[in-house]
Amino acid sequence: MRKANGFFVSGSSQTKPARPARFGLGLSGSFLLGVGLWVLIVNPFLLLTEGLAAGLFALGIFNLLALFRNRLSLLRVNQLSLVGYTVSLAAMYFFASRFVMVSYTTDTIVGTYMGVLRVLELQSPYGFSIKPLLDRFGFSPSFYTPGVDGSFNFHLAYPSLSFLSILPFYLLGFHDLRDTVFIFFGLSILLIFGLAPAQLKSVSLAPFGLFPFVIAGSWTDSVWAFFLVLTAFLWYRHPKSSWVSLGLAVAVKQIAIVAAPFLLIRLWHENPQSRVRSLSANVGLMLTAFFLPNLPFIISTPDSWWADVVAPFLPNTPAQVPGGIGLSSFLLDVGIALPSSFFLVLMVGVSTALLYLYSRHYRGLNSLVFAFPILVFFFYYRSFPNYMAYWLFPLVIELCRLGGPNFRLTFAARLSSIAWRPPAGTFLRIMRRRLTPSLMVVMALTVVFAGVSGAYISQAASPRTSIQINGVTDPDSIGAATVINVTVTNLLLAPVSPVFFVKYSPLPYIWVNNSTALLKSGSTSSYVISAPDALSAVPRGDQFHIMIYDKLTGQLLGESSSWKADIPAPPIENPGLKWWILDPSVGTRVPFNWKLALSNTDPVWSGISPLGVNGTSGVQMILNNTSPVAGIEKLALSQKVLLNGTNVGIHFNQSLTTDIANNLIFAASVADGTHTLYYIFSDRANQQTITSYATNTTIIIPTQRSQWNTISLSPQSIWTAQGWTTPQQVTFSLFLESNTLGVYYVSLDGINPL
Repeated sequence: MRKANGFFVSGSSQTKPARPARFGLGLSGSFLLGVGLWVLIVNPFLLLTEGLAAGLFALGIFNLLALFRNRLSLLRVNQLSLVGYTVSLAAMYFFASRFVMVSYTTDTIVGTYMGVLRVLELQSPYGFSIKPLLDRFGFSPSFYTPGVDGSFNFHLAYPSLSFLSILPFYLLGFHDLRDTVFIFFGLSILLIFGLAPAQLKSVSLAPFGLFPFVIAGSWTDSVWAFFLVLTAFLWYRHPKSSWVSLGLAVAVKQIAIVAAPFLLIRLWHENPQSRVRSLSANVGLMLTAFFLPNLPFIISTPDSWWADVVAPFLPNTPAQVPGGIGLSSFLLDVGIALPSSFFLVLMVGVSTALLYLYSRHYRGLNSLVFAFPILVFFFYYRSFPNYMAYWLFPLVIELCRLGGPNFRLTFAARLSSIAWRPPAGTFLRIMRRRLTPSLMVVMALTVVFAGVSGAYISQAASPRTSIQINGVTDPDSIGAATVINVTVTNLLLAPVSPVFFVKYSPLPYIWVNNSTALLKSGSTSSYVISAPDALSAVPRGDQFHIMIYDKLTGQLLGESSSWKADIPAPPIENPGLKWWILDPSVGTRVPFNWKLALSNTDPVWSGISPLGVNGTSGVQMILNNTSPVAGIEKLALSQKVLLNGTNVGIHFNQSLTTDIANNLIFAASVADGTHTLYYIFSDRANQQTITSYATNTTIIIPTQRSQWNTISLSPQSIWTAQGWTTPQQVTFSLFLESNTLGVYYVSLDGINPL
């Protein structure tokens, strides 16, 4: 217990905290207040969130007030900071995963889930498609991982430890895989806090304040980051175990291998007596740790394992679409489209330069060994945030243990190497000792950048296609461009099969074109391309580019100039209820730009589903009231609109018999937070009636049960007649509620503006 206490909250009760320690305590209090405020903003009316926010506020204020205590010790600062960070991070994850994003949102975690299920069935997951699970979780094509040839990767793309590390926790009852990922995250930050010097403990966890939110968003990278934390933790304590941990990190996700060359250079400098033996032994340990958990799957399904884990990184495999937050995305945003090979060669060049700098200036740059991969992945053609952010975990340990980089030492070493002193030895010996390493690196970089320049000059001097955007439209009035007319001219000598990608965000989305015919050399053709789902549609007013690849060769054909999605704002978005998208907050697919709210209902039995063969003919609302003591059950679809946008015609079919006394109704409402108009559609009413009160008005409209009805609403005129102030925006809702046992249906296929 004493060792654990010293490990996590070291610092004498007599030692005064320095400014960094007090600053970290203030950050922990600020995090608590920030998370509490966010909880209230997201869901202010739920009793659970109100209690959670109150507790966070209380602890946050306590930590902030503790800053002003004169007799505050370093030990108490570290204790309060650890409690504050732990509570804020756990509260953020709990609220985000249970209320904001209740379902999975990445194909990576779905693939991991499939791996767990297959192993429990004593099968290898490699070779199986995750497409059925993607459909089960409501994923649309924009959530898939496309290749430049238009194909999708529906296979588990990571080594076996990515799911084997999750399996024991799944067997213990952690069936939401994100909970296990958060456990790995928690272990990592506890190690970081424990290893940090006493005066830096309270600030050591500040960089990780938002990571629980991305874990709730289904990022699984905390698992391989944990093994990298172990690598840094064990480096000087148990060096061989450190290399085993690095191998396990690679066995979770392949990108962890990027740290290996830099760690080999560190090992070379730190073991001058037996360098070759030490390097070979530790590399052997790393490879053993990688292959050991993968061996059963290599033996059982060797071809599938190779095709899923290794082949995607080989040069002859069709590349995936570039994007992210690195150089490739910046260039695409300014209209410079370069092939993925450009960035791969550039990444090799940057890696070579960093390895050379680290080798020459090891003493000054040693603490940055885990920062170099961040720079490397900035130049990768798919520079996703998680490829860079998770290197912070081992980097913080290194900075706390070794201190910041000594650039003065680096520059001094470089300047001393060019000091004017007559060197000893022959001319050839001097050349070999001083200039050979530099010449080798210069030659390597020259070859790399010559190849890069060749690729760029070839593309610039010989454009492959001419791309002209003719216009964008929003035929279904969803508030985003879903159809683009584009003209393409093939300037190559060979025919091409265009594959279209539209980029308005960090990652381009694949769009569907209306022709599968080859575009012959010198030919010009107009294409009507359409968004496969609402997520890939270009938001109104956004700038976008079109990228075109050749399906036959996978090569980049070109990128269009920037174009603005200048489409009119519809009064009500997606009025036909044709476009659907996964809403992580409710864990199911909902009509785009509509918000689904469930109150006191079981989502397994009550909810909404698309109408029609392709799910583009409207929505069916289903309310299954099975408990006589549950109270009023309700589900609603809502959207924020202008008041004059609520003048609509609703086409619906209700199966229920209206019973206002028992709250069995299908109705519409228009509300601004103070006043509310209710429209109750009743099959028992013979004529329309209006009942007015100070803050709400109820209009009962006669309808027919089990028949299609078209009802026109004009809320603006009634709102004005009540003498209420016209709001800037109102919430328009359609809801079905019941306090009576039974199953009730309402079908809607249009809410059309009048």
